Amino acid sequence: MSTRDKTGAPAIGRVLLGRTDELAQLEDKAGLAVEGRGQAVLLRGPSGIGKSQLLRAAEQRFAARGMRVLRADCTEVGSASGYAAVRALFDGIDQDLVQGAARWARAALTPGDDGDLPSGGYAVLHGLYWLVVGLTGEQPLALIVDDAHWADNSSLRWLDFLLRRADNLRLLVVVAQRTGVADGELLTQLTTHESCTTLDVRPLGADDVVDLIAAGLDEVPAPAFAARCTDVSGGNPLLLDRLLSELRRNGVQPDAASVELVQEMGRDVLAASVLSALAKQPDYVTAVARAAAVVGTRPPHLVAALAQVPARSVETAIGLLSRCDVLDEQGRDFVHDQVRTTILAGISEQELHAVRARAARLLNDEGRPAEAVAGHLLLTPVDEPWMQPILRDAAASANRRGSAEAAMGYLQRALGSKWLDADTRTRLQIDLAGLLAQVDPASALPTLREVLGRLTDVRERTPVAALFARAAQPVYSSQEAVELLVEVIDQLDAVIGPEPGPADRELRALAESALLMSATDECSTLPLATARAHAIADPPGHTATEMLTLSLMAMLSAFEGGSVETVLRRARRVMETPDVPVDGMTLLGGSLAFEMAGDIDSALAGLDRTLAETRRRAEPVMHVMALGFRAVIQRRRGELAEAVADAQTAADVAGQELPGLVLTLPQIAQAGVFADLGQPDRALELLGQVVRPRYEEFGWEWYNYALVRAKVSRQLGDLTGALEMLRRCERSLDEAGITNPMYVMWWPEAVDILVELDRREEAAELVGRMSDNIHRWPIPKAAGLIALVTGLVAEDPRDAVAPLTVAIDRLEACGAVPDRIRAGHRLGQALLRAGDVKQARQVLRATMDVATRSGERAELAEIGKLVVEAGGRVRKQTDSPMDALTGSERRVIAMAAEGLSNRAIAESLFVALRTVEVHLTSSYRKLGVSGRAELTAMFRAER
Repeated sequence: MSTRDKTGAPAIGRVLLGRTDELAQLEDKAGLAVEGRGQAVLLRGPSGIGKSQLLRAAEQRFAARGMRVLRADCTEVGSASGYAAVRALFDGIDQDLVQGAARWARAALTPGDDGDLPSGGYAVLHGLYWLVVGLTGEQPLALIVDDAHWADNSSLRWLDFLLRRADNLRLLVVVAQRTGVADGELLTQLTTHESCTTLDVRPLGADDVVDLIAAGLDEVPAPAFAARCTDVSGGNPLLLDRLLSELRRNGVQPDAASVELVQEMGRDVLAASVLSALAKQPDYVTAVARAAAVVGTRPPHLVAALAQVPARSVETAIGLLSRCDVLDEQGRDFVHDQVRTTILAGISEQELHAVRARAARLLNDEGRPAEAVAGHLLLTPVDEPWMQPILRDAAASANRRGSAEAAMGYLQRALGSKWLDADTRTRLQIDLAGLLAQVDPASALPTLREVLGRLTDVRERTPVAALFARAAQPVYSSQEAVELLVEVIDQLDAVIGPEPGPADRELRALAESALLMSATDECSTLPLATARAHAIADPPGHTATEMLTLSLMAMLSAFEGGSVETVLRRARRVMETPDVPVDGMTLLGGSLAFEMAGDIDSALAGLDRTLAETRRRAEPVMHVMALGFRAVIQRRRGELAEAVADAQTAADVAGQELPGLVLTLPQIAQAGVFADLGQPDRALELLGQVVRPRYEEFGWEWYNYALVRAKVSRQLGDLTGALEMLRRCERSLDEAGITNPMYVMWWPEAVDILVELDRREEAAELVGRMSDNIHRWPIPKAAGLIALVTGLVAEDPRDAVAPLTVAIDRLEACGAVPDRIRAGHRLGQALLRAGDVKQARQVLRATMDVATRSGERAELAEIGKLVVEAGGRVRKQTDSPMDALTGSERRVIAMAAEGLSNRAIAESLFVALRTVEVHLTSSYRKLGVSGRAELTAMFRAER
């Protein structure tokens, strides 16, 4: 009777021995997963302990629970191929499921697909997550990854990404890892998830060993014999099975007299049994076994070519290898990977490298995909001229599927070749640096510096310089990029002349857009950016590069307070040319230009388009930036409920999708809202989380930080600190050459603080300077703010009435609600001081109504005191149940009220399905409703 079932598991008949506890734990996890509580198990144990067989037994039990089971068996050859394990998992999946947000998964699954290419690795992770969401929506899902010590890094990163979002999915992930090999960081990372349990597969117990010996040798063993078998095999099922096979073959009886034979035959039993089995076969069988250990057993003609035997001999050899327990009964695979390893250990290292290189050549000649060929090349140092193009093609394929890490591995292997000429080496280095710029920008810069130092043709240097600029920005090295690009553009202009051809014109546009982007990044280089923008004509906008340039020119023109009409013309060109594909940065720049030019409706429409485009392209960084910017605009319009929702959604996306990346705008936007709500302590706590090197040198985000910080300091009673923060804004703007007072509106707050500090003369001087500058930027809000600060500095309250009245009208007309509230507050004060109590009461009550509608509570209490001083009564504010909701909860229930499903909401907001479910559940509890119908009715009634 065999001691193994057809899968090789230690068994008697069909009963798996010694694994009752492990199976029970896996079943418990499956039960939780079926209930919608996502689970994960890291199954660990040494080679031969029975992990794979345990998984196969567990698969049957998972299926009996109604779970869909998908399995990947990782291989040594696939360990460096991007998403190899993922492709194995989802092989043959229904393509109808790879739609919507899941469409980005196609890049990993079918890289030759003609659909949208991912904008980066995140898009693929995002798409694969939504593919799993779709599958778990149909039925509970078990994902099993065996031999994960050979899993590729891209697949492991995705499993980590998935488990961070799996709480409420009907999902079980089981990953089997061989111990005794180096633990990879990514595998270790999986164990940090709360839902993940580590399960160590134990050696077989003494009773199980006795049962297996009795089954294998047809006799109950003597205790000493069983004890020695246990000791020699270590309770390892694979070694025990091989030991029993050898004992049976040699006619050994399981009695006390045979104990020493067990000890003798047990030495290196696996290797001995395999080599003994092969030694009894013809030489061609060993050759086939070695070839199969490298390329597998199919197709036979490939095995024959690698083994250098006739094709008809392969099937015969496979049959013989199955009968001697080297291959499984079907002849498809080795009975255990350790058997495969043992066979390869029988040849010298040099010969093995040569066999792998020959295998790669045969696969290439058969037209196999470049990555399939390159997987073998990474396992051999053999260096031949034909290999380099294959490795480069493999890198391109891996990059298309969103696996920059795999692509880098192929290029680094290619760069080690002695056959490279100088030009090819340079191209490979540029390709590698382009990939590094995506995942590790700091590491890309030394390579790019080396390449730039070697290149002499300026047409070749230009795209490399643009790549350098892209890598420099995230690591705060834009100044170096600016110097480089100025040099390159000067050299390029000298070569292409005043009338360049189309190719040279596009090259020039690439360099100019990279320069403007880099120079706009830091305050110290902004004057250069402005000067460059002045020196070039508006590009026609036929390409994405030209559109980016136009967007940056619109921003720069607004910074310096040039022509409002010019800014609007450029921004409209960016937004109103739908046939030219543009990225999130281009759209965001156009939206900022609209906002500064006073066209708030167009700015918000541009941000809506930015959010839609970044969602479609799965670009979370620009999505977060657009949400944060929209929250800033909504604060300036007094739309605090919307600002709260956007600010918190930005924080949710940044925290969930971009852990570790320094993005400060979400915290700044949230802190600003809390300050508007009169909660300075909460705002200060959020501002304390804003940490970025050299922050003050990075313009727009720091300016917004400074404005919020000043407001919070003032609310906490630190007027001097608030004023100093605003003066730092002024100095920074002067140094950057930004002359438009409407870019960073630090001065109205500064004037108000100076007046409160009784430094009215200083305040009046500041108003005069701003009045001189503002006439060049004739937008309604600018006129309203000048009227406001003119009223603030008036010594006689009667002189303040007229300008403050004008300020209210103008600010209200352009939707600048917070500034209109301040104007109403100060006008009420002035009227009281002038003795016009009745008019003061009317103005203050109207201002309270505006503040109440917007949610602006920072000044509400002070205005209420003035109403009472004017002889009025303050109407009691009735809190709405909606006030208890967070911004994200408001956003989610608004979308639910529109009839969107949880999945549609999650895709739209760029968050995990679990996040939406948590927000809805929390909203139900806070509002005291039991489901969507009641929630929708309450939400609509509130609106």
